[in-house]
Amino acid sequence: MDNNIQYNFKDFTHKHYDELVKLARETSSFVTYTDNLPERTDNFVLWRHDVDFSVHEALNLARIEQSNNVKSTYFILFSCEFYNVFEKRILDLLFEIKELGHEFGLHFDPLLYQISNEGQLIERLNYEKYILENLLDVKISAFSFHNPTPEILVYDKWEYDGLINTYASFFQNQCQYCSDSNGYWRHTRLYDFLIENAEKPKQVLTHPAWWTEREMSPKERIWRCLDQRAQKTKEYYIKSLKEYGRQHIDN
Repeated sequence: MDNNIQYNFKDFTHKHYDELVKLARETSSFVTYTDNLPERTDNFVLWRHDVDFSVHEALNLARIEQSNNVKSTYFILFSCEFYNVFEKRILDLLFEIKELGHEFGLHFDPLLYQISNEGQLIERLNYEKYILENLLDVKISAFSFHNPTPEILVYDKWEYDGLINTYASFFQNQCQYCSDSNGYWRHTRLYDFLIENAEKPKQVLTHPAWWTEREMSPKERIWRCLDQRAQKTKEYYIKSLKEYGRQHIDN
């Protein structure tokens, strides 16, 4: 079978994303993690983004959501190989997402640390939370684990020192779940998921780099992300040379 058909490349376009947001709005209330979720009885939808690769595509999705008058949460990763949250150009994009009315969470990589107990987890969560809150001048109320292992998923309390855990047992047991991990549907297409669970509480996870203007394979999407970052870095270097009157010497 053609991979384009088998893996639903057509699903992962901005146009289809807009259609999915509209579909979700028809049956569900968009909520965020601070909306007293354990007490709710409606068929809400939590729409979350783990920003693993591309802040640029995160902004594109944020604009689509804002045009549909919905709000989602963007979880930012410090230990990222694809973007640096301390770069001014990345911070500028994050502030644009903030200005569109969306919220931020902490995308936390536990493998960056040697966490062996709850106290160590809380210490490191607070360390990264403090930095992100000060960088973006926002309140961080939730975190998501990055590539969680079985050893990390034992930490399934509702919150840790005031930070709501997106992998809490409440979400695992009380909410239906759909994710676009690795750029394809490993279980259920999001379109089908939204229809089948229209009357249930649900959590939707996307990774913005997988959603592009035109149809592409997952490999093409991630290679494009890397190539564009490399090109932007080259342009930044050349611009800085010109600004400081330096030469760009080659063979």
